[in-house]
Amino acid sequence: MPLLSWPVWGNLWSILSKLFFPFMFLGLAAQPLPPVAKSLPLQPGVAVLMYHHISATQQSSSTITPQLFRAHLEALEREGYRVISTEKLARHLALGEELPPKAVVITFDDGYESFYTQAYPELKRRNMPATCFVIVSKVGDKKDKLPKLSWDQMREMQAHGMSFQSHTYDSHHKAVVSRSVLGRVNLKPAVCEPLWLETVGRRETPQEYRARVKEDLLLAKTILEKELGRPVEHLAWPYGVASPEAVEIARAVGYRYFYYIHRGTITPYTLSGGTILRINAGNPRMTPERLLREIKTHSLLTPAGGGGMALFALYPSLSRPVLLALTRI
Repeated sequence: MPLLSWPVWGNLWSILSKLFFPFMFLGLAAQPLPPVAKSLPLQPGVAVLMYHHISATQQSSSTITPQLFRAHLEALEREGYRVISTEKLARHLALGEELPPKAVVITFDDGYESFYTQAYPELKRRNMPATCFVIVSKVGDKKDKLPKLSWDQMREMQAHGMSFQSHTYDSHHKAVVSRSVLGRVNLKPAVCEPLWLETVGRRETPQEYRARVKEDLLLAKTILEKELGRPVEHLAWPYGVASPEAVEIARAVGYRYFYYIHRGTITPYTLSGGTILRINAGNPRMTPERLLREIKTHSLLTPAGGGGMALFALYPSLSRPVLLALTRI
């Protein structure tokens, strides 16, 4: 029986993942910790918040007002949460460095200039660090509908506790991965699958796909490190998804921590793969009260081995199980 080709396998996996993902949640009894986590202290998980854009006039599903962002920070202060940097989180994950109680991490995706004009002043005033994941090829683009950060703005903020990590070099877009005989196209995030090569009428080979992803991720890391003089080990996947191959490539070029958009909290379960789940705090419907509920819900997860129950899901874009918290929307 002949082996299925790469495009067939890719399409089959995509179809099966969409059909069966809603049914892949399994309640399991407490399981042994992965080896990398056994030596680390078991403590409540770290909630990682995700934002995108802040504007008083523009509206979208990922844009909040300056007033709402300020209210989020005030709520964190009022409830005794301690905002820590992604660098401190990395030291905890790698070395077991102790974290303060009720630790929270703040992240922004896409590198919009509103991080500098709206978020940074509020964060700096409260001595709160944050990390912004930038699309490196877009740095300094002021002609876009949503202007992007410049290197000078990033250097200024970096001197006051902000940090900047990779959101790829130029792979934050959806691209054609297949075309039917009727001309219909199938679009997917560019890092997830081999792309359709229009000029030759075929998909990328596995080798071409891996070479393209490697070039992009390495270029982003190299430029960020050259311009800002800091190690780049954190990567936020565009659209919050990646193939197992993309994760493997990212590790090979030096990334260690991978940020997704699925809700959850860092626990010993996620350590071995560097998987970091996030709460979408940048939703305009995310009131301060709802944000606190989200954080508390995820932070109440009991690490396996401590007598609790764990809820697992195997998400199609990951190569290993990750711990998720299911909450009401």
